[in-house]
Amino acid sequence: MIFPIFVVMTLLEIYVLVSVGESIGGFSTILLVVITALIGSTLLKQQGWSTMAKAQNAMANGQTPAFEMMEGVVILVSGVLLLTPGFITDGIGLLGLMPFSRAYFIDRILSKNAEKVFSKKNGPFIHKDQSNKTKDKNGTIDGEFWED
Repeated sequence: MIFPIFVVMTLLEIYVLVSVGESIGGFSTILLVVITALIGSTLLKQQGWSTMAKAQNAMANGQTPAFEMMEGVVILVSGVLLLTPGFITDGIGLLGLMPFSRAYFIDRILSKNAEKVFSKKNGPFIHKDQSNKTKDKNGTIDGEFWED
């Protein structure tokens, strides 16, 4: 599944680069690709630090920084796309660095996959109970815990 996407994206990037190069010239095209990479790396640094600060704030408030972790993944992928030469990957990478579109992507991913990730039959919640712990009818496990 990934290999055909990789081939198609590469061919599209070459086509767009050649088309733009014919329109504005080869040097201008290369300069434009370098400028978008510089702008992208600046945005990548700024958004990365911002997300790190939000994650630290969430942890300081006793919350799990799950959304911030997803933001970090999207920012990482966007950074890789921005470092890849081409206008299509730069456009997608810049969308991933914009906070409003990043939140939209994350919401879409979570809404489609939350049931798979958090379901009891697919998640890490299944275990074989081979100890002396007891379960009630709701699945609550009664046990003891102590530190040495």
